Amino acid sequence: MTPKLLERSRLDDLVSILSNDYQVFGPVARKADVSFQEVSSAEMLDLNYTTTTLPPKKFFHLRETLLEYREGEFNAPELDLERSILLFGVHPCDLNAILRMDRLLSKEFVDLYYLRRRENSAIVALNCTEVGENCFCASLGTGPAIDKGFDLLLTDLGDSYLVEVGTLRGQRMIEDLNLEDASQADLRKKEELLEAARAKFKKSIRMEGLAEVAAESPDHEVWTLIGESGGLAGCFPCLSCGNCSLVCPTCYCYEVADIPDITLRAGVRRRELDSCQLLEYAKVAMGHNFRPDRKSRVRHWMTCKFGGAGGGLESSCVGCGRCIHSCPAHIDLTEVAKALWGE
Repeated sequence: MTPKLLERSRLDDLVSILSNDYQVFGPVARKADVSFQEVSSAEMLDLNYTTTTLPPKKFFHLRETLLEYREGEFNAPELDLERSILLFGVHPCDLNAILRMDRLLSKEFVDLYYLRRRENSAIVALNCTEVGENCFCASLGTGPAIDKGFDLLLTDLGDSYLVEVGTLRGQRMIEDLNLEDASQADLRKKEELLEAARAKFKKSIRMEGLAEVAAESPDHEVWTLIGESGGLAGCFPCLSCGNCSLVCPTCYCYEVADIPDITLRAGVRRRELDSCQLLEYAKVAMGHNFRPDRKSRVRHWMTCKFGGAGGGLESSCVGCGRCIHSCPAHIDLTEVAKALWGE
C-alpha cells in the first residue's frame, strides 16, 4: 500500500478511531520519566520521547496469577482478553525485542500466556528521529528505523507523519481517515531524517563474534572489575540489584511461587519476572548455588546479552540502553564489550 501522510493536527483523529476497537497505550510523560500508559487522546502522548523506563514487554510478560486455591478447590484464572490492546509509538528497538520474544517463546516450550496476549494486540510503531545518550541500536541494526512487525509505522516529518502500512489490520485502521498519498519528497525527507539520526549516536558496540569471545574468556579481568572491584570506566561494583533484568526488553526468565494466605487454607500460584543477578536465582536444593558471587552473575547476564537468549537464537540485546541508564553502579554494556575486544 502506498505510504500516506497524516497531518499532525489529525493525530487525535487516528487515536480516536483506534480507541473504538482497542485499549490504547502510548508513551506518557510523568514527573521523572516516560511510561507506556493508557491514553484516550493524542494530547496525552509524548512522541518525542527517547526511551521509556520499562519496555512495552510489560504488557505481555511481567506478572500473572496462574492458579488460585481455597480449601481443596483449584481455579486457573482466565486471561482477560475481552478487549484487544494497541501499543502506540513503539520504537524500533522495542519492536525488535518483541519480535525476538515472539520467536523465543513459541519454540519448543510454548508460552501460551504470552502468545495469547500477543495475538490479541496491535502495534503502531514510531521511527526514531532523535537519539538518547545511552542508545546504541544502530550498531545492531535494530534502529533507528524498522521495516517489519508493525500494523502501522509512523515517521515524524515535522508538520505531518508519514504513515506506512504493515498489515491488513493496519490498512483498516486508517481507511476512514481518507489520507492523501505521500510524495517522493516525503519519502526522501524520511530517509534524510533517519540518516541524520544515525549520525547522532554516541555509543556503539561490535557484537559479531562477541558471544564467542565472552564464552572463551570466563576469567577475563573485566568480570572481576565490574563484579567485584568496580575499576572499569569509572563504574562501581555490581550491586546485584536486578535493575538491568527488570528494564531489559528481552529478559524473559521468571520464577513461580505458591503464596498462601495467613490461614494456610487459600492462596495463589504466581509467576513474575526474575533476574539472574539475584543471589537466590541459581540456588538449588540442598543449598548449592551455581553462581554465588557477583562476578559470575554479572558475567552470566552479559554473556546472555552478547550470545543470545534461548540457546543462541541471536543477540538478545537490541541497543535500547536501558540497562546503562538504570544501573546504579554505572556499568556500561558497551564498555564491557570493548574491554573484551581488548579496546
